Amino acid sequence: MIINPRHFRDAACMCITLAILVGIPTGCRTAASLGLPVSAGSNYLLSDADEIRQTMGHPSGVATELSKVTLAPHRVEAGDVLVIEPNDFNSPVRLPGDQTVQQDGTIELGSYGRIQVAGLSAEDIQGRVGEMVSRYEIAKRQTQIGLASYSGAPSNESADYGVTVRVVNQDSAMFYVMGEVNAPGSYPLVGYETVLDALIAAGGLSDRANDHKIILTRPQHGGQPRVILPVCYQQVLQLGDVSTNYQLKPGDRIYVPSMTLAEDIRQSIRWKNGKSCPQCEDYSKK
Repeated sequence: MIINPRHFRDAACMCITLAILVGIPTGCRTAASLGLPVSAGSNYLLSDADEIRQTMGHPSGVATELSKVTLAPHRVEAGDVLVIEPNDFNSPVRLPGDQTVQQDGTIELGSYGRIQVAGLSAEDIQGRVGEMVSRYEIAKRQTQIGLASYSGAPSNESADYGVTVRVVNQDSAMFYVMGEVNAPGSYPLVGYETVLDALIAAGGLSDRANDHKIILTRPQHGGQPRVILPVCYQQVLQLGDVSTNYQLKPGDRIYVPSMTLAEDIRQSIRWKNGKSCPQCEDYSKK
């Protein structure tokens, strides 16, 4: 006799439902007590996020593991740490040590004064600090030798006062991994990290994770459409499919939702294939 797979699934569902109904009167009110899959997580995916995840698919032009791009120059924000040093070892310029950008976006350069650096690149800051230092040092020299005998700074004077600016700690360049991971939190973006790198940094998925609905949310300016990208986790991990192993940008949020009891049961009895969204490639037919 040939058994219709659909009838088998329906029968399995009825058996599970019957087991739950039988267990309730006897005090067995948890799936674990019935030997069924359990999901105690509370990290659920919003319906709006799930809808965007499924309709957006895998847009072209988004950098992934094998198509990484150079990110735009980092714009300094509060909390970043700068090192500013004179170009010439024999320069009279004396600057404080490491500079942490304050909440008001400024750094303090001692006798040279305070300067606004938030929103600027290291190159921009280098130019502005160099101008500030040059003005101060030239004015100091004028005072020392006397205005009467001073006929103007030499043409190479500003070069002697040049400085180099380096960003040594980018606390403002972060990405976030939340939901069903073992170490949720914020992590510094220091290179060309991808979604897989982020999940590994967060300690991997927990036992309650729904690896079919992981999303990457990319913040947008007001008025721009939301960007919520689906992550085909098992394809990335087991099959080397990098189409959803996106390269991260500052501010990216990776969210791993909990698996509901119904989803846990369906996956346990293999109702679904390994697709995370309609656009994920179905390898089961190959």
